[in-house]
Amino acid sequence: MITAAMIYDEIHRSAPFDTAMSFDNVGILVGDPDAPAEKVLLALDATVPVIQEAVSVGASLIITHHPVIFHPLKRIEPDSIPYLAIRHGITILSAHTNLDIAPGGVNDTLAEQIGVTEDQRFDEHCALLGHLSEPLSVTDWAVRIQNRLGLNGLRFTDHHRMLNRILVSCGAGGDNIFLAAGCGADALVTGEIKHHEIIFANDHHIAVFDLGHFGSERAIIPVLCRKLQQQFPDTSFLCAASDTDNLQYLSPGGTFK
Repeated sequence: MITAAMIYDEIHRSAPFDTAMSFDNVGILVGDPDAPAEKVLLALDATVPVIQEAVSVGASLIITHHPVIFHPLKRIEPDSIPYLAIRHGITILSAHTNLDIAPGGVNDTLAEQIGVTEDQRFDEHCALLGHLSEPLSVTDWAVRIQNRLGLNGLRFTDHHRMLNRILVSCGAGGDNIFLAAGCGADALVTGEIKHHEIIFANDHHIAVFDLGHFGSERAIIPVLCRKLQQQFPDTSFLCAASDTDNLQYLSPGGTFK
């Protein structure tokens, strides 16, 4: 019988949970480590629709990237995710910054999909530095990123220079713009960046590609799903269809994407 603890151990082998950053909260955060895991649902986030999907498909374990419990809880409300999971007998395992920096993890997967070959890792920053196979203009690469990741939209700045040296930092990696400047990067690819960080990027001639937090990380879910399915062929691993950020993009012409 495959259990949640056995799947935890498998993830730990490639993305050790003790490598997570100090602020993080990872591991089996809700439920029973010894619970059977015959069907497993994977998602970036444990949301109400994801819990409902797990119930509908009969999944007793949900694996998320973002921690289902991040800040200390003072009470468990009946509409909270931990309550709903416990009520339905669902265990939740979260692999966050340990998976971001792991070989073959979130940053590696993002870099590979957008055509960045790794040159140097900065695990303490959840970032990697790499290069493109050939120099590209900002707009050409923006189109390529959008197509390869299947994004409805992305934000970017154009310094009107060719790109080659790229810093990749999935999720909320906008503060790595200062690392990008120190590395001589032509661009930063991330999922969230603040206004003052964009100003700094413009002043230092660094292009910024903001894919959205969800867009910068969602590619890891099918990758992790396939890896676990290979290791546990008797367990069914499913990517949650309900896992979405629910964002819509309005084009200048007034049409929605």
